[in-house]
Amino acid sequence: MKLLLGILKRGWKEEQGQAIVLAAVGMVALLAFTGFAIDVGQLRYAQRELQSAADASAIAGALELSYCGSTTDCSAMTKAAKQALAENGYSGATLLTNCAARTGNGLTLAVNNGPCALGSSTSDPNYKNPNYVETVVTKSQPTFFAGVIGIDSMTLSARAEATMGNSPDCFYLTGTSGMTFQENGATLSLSCGFMIDSNSNPSVQANGGTVTATSIETPGTVQNNGATLPTDTLSGAPALPDPLSWLKPPDTDGCTYTSVVQVDNNQTLNPGNYCGGIQINGGNVTLTGGTYILGGILQMNGGTLSGTGITIYMQSGQVQFNGSYPVDLVAPTTGTDAGILFYQNPSDSQVAQINGGTGSVFQGAMYFPGAEVQLNGANVAAYTIVVAKSA
Repeated sequence: MKLLLGILKRGWKEEQGQAIVLAAVGMVALLAFTGFAIDVGQLRYAQRELQSAADASAIAGALELSYCGSTTDCSAMTKAAKQALAENGYSGATLLTNCAARTGNGLTLAVNNGPCALGSSTSDPNYKNPNYVETVVTKSQPTFFAGVIGIDSMTLSARAEATMGNSPDCFYLTGTSGMTFQENGATLSLSCGFMIDSNSNPSVQANGGTVTATSIETPGTVQNNGATLPTDTLSGAPALPDPLSWLKPPDTDGCTYTSVVQVDNNQTLNPGNYCGGIQINGGNVTLTGGTYILGGILQMNGGTLSGTGITIYMQSGQVQFNGSYPVDLVAPTTGTDAGILFYQNPSDSQVAQINGGTGSVFQGAMYFPGAEVQLNGANVAAYTIVVAKSA
């Protein structure tokens, strides 16, 4: 009897040892699968983030198509694409163009105008089409658990294409009641769309003349009294929100100049707070790059006015460019005010009167959310966006 009990005890102990070994092996396998699942999850997340950045980069590049003209992969395009990539969390990328081969394992951004990464028109219907911008973002993504089996990183790549198509809206009138746009025999030429948010009756009243644009859209009605309007003129369209409502005014504390600055001859002005405003009566006036805050009128009665990388913020007062004097003003391309040329306090309803002589340039966004804008004369800028209450 004692002998039998001894045999049973030894057998039980041996079974216990086997169970522990099996449990240990199973735990290792479970941890391995869990680790691989974590790696796969973080790789999928990283791929989605990379794709979003590639999309933004392609759109930014496509927005510069009109500026580049016939120059493929122009510096404005590649710079915009690279900046968009950085704003989405991927800075320091090595830039490639024209499907140049990637070397090394670092972050790269390929900007191709037209697309060529897929190698043929069979694979990509937009292959080599200069109206499209293709971006390919490639990076090495480290792994956590796959390193156990020798896989320390994976190469991720995201590709996107963008084009301007029929061009987006670049002229927005945000007044929502009792606003009528009248085109009285003149000519308005836009290489983009015209959005008029008014739901009054009519919202668009065209009394002769010609409006050239990719489209006119309004939630209200269109009354055409003998004018030539775009084929794509749509009434009953959904209203769109103010596209520049996110803008924040600059710090307006302290006056650089307390009274109006009058300019009668050649002079260079610097950024600052012009609490009394600026009046230009003659001479060649140059604005150096930066932000100009005006608490009074910005008036031009003669001479010329030029400046690159500038933003003019109207805290109060009125923009009044009289006559057909040459103007060449270009908004900054970097910083918080990138692309913003004029920005008028939304509570300021004074009419902006902007006239320009032959060859004048107003390049950037003109934001007058609470006021009427009167545009006359020439504007040969690469891009101009107007957002106003009415026009």
